[in-house]
Amino acid sequence: MRSLLASKLPPSFRPGLATEAGSVSIPFRLPARRLASAAVLASFVLAIVLARRPVAESFDRLRALDPLPLVLGATAIVVALAASAGAWRCALRSGGARIGRRAAWGCYGVGSLANAVLPARLGDAVRVGLYASFLDRPNRHRLSGGACLAVATARAVVYVLLCAGAASVGLLPGWLLAAPPVLAAVLLVAFARLRRRASGRPAGLGLLAELSPGTGAALLGWAGLAASARIAAAVGILSGLDVAHPLRAAFVGLTALAAAGTLPLAPGGAGVAGAGMALALVRSGVSPSTAVAAAIAFHAVETVASLVFGVSGWIALRTTGARPSTS
Repeated sequence: MRSLLASKLPPSFRPGLATEAGSVSIPFRLPARRLASAAVLASFVLAIVLARRPVAESFDRLRALDPLPLVLGATAIVVALAASAGAWRCALRSGGARIGRRAAWGCYGVGSLANAVLPARLGDAVRVGLYASFLDRPNRHRLSGGACLAVATARAVVYVLLCAGAASVGLLPGWLLAAPPVLAAVLLVAFARLRRRASGRPAGLGLLAELSPGTGAALLGWAGLAASARIAAAVGILSGLDVAHPLRAAFVGLTALAAAGTLPLAPGGAGVAGAGMALALVRSGVSPSTAVAAAIAFHAVETVASLVFGVSGWIALRTTGARPSTS
């Protein structure tokens, strides 16, 4: 596993190991100490903000939590990860690449494992490199990057539609109803530019602009399944903590988690993302101790699920019949 990750990481994290899958260079060095310091600072600020009640209360809530919601939540997160792997495979196949289910599972799983233990969502870079190494195409790195962009766009569309739907029934602020037309305008402009730039070039970013309606619908379906599974996991954990309106709290917490996750300073998205989720839950009426307990529980469940899925992905890559491309 170490050798597989070694060829896909930036130079500041890469040990001196060679692999048969080749290497993928990432042209930056990650300031790990600064990121770790920022994560510690974010956790410290969260403790100060929520210090009106003893933090020990949140651990009391966790100790009293029934294990069943945690197990079901972890299962739902694994389903979400598997759906995301399906979305990647769908995007790659739309560009003419051939990749099996086991290889798709393995590449995404190892990326999830990297995200669980490394900061700054380096798992996404690992996924791009691993998927590219399994493609027998001269433009495989461009194609893998285009698939990453297509999956990210599908997630954004699903996320915006879910937020707008939640706002329409009062679960989220009403101004989020304006999100779909804004996103549609942005995507139309982006698609137009991509089509002009992709004309006559190898598949890459143009993959997003060349998706067929059927493939686009399939991508949205995979992304919708992943988002629904994450919501189900959050609802289960919040219900286990006796939150009055778990569905509303799940939307609020996951929305804040997604927004704060744009600054993934610590491994697994801890720190700022967890703080954002807890603070949003407090603002929505959840008690501070319960909000902190929910953020900790969700992060723990997500981390465990990512580790399990990642290890299974590594095993899948080790046992798959297809071999990574070395050219």
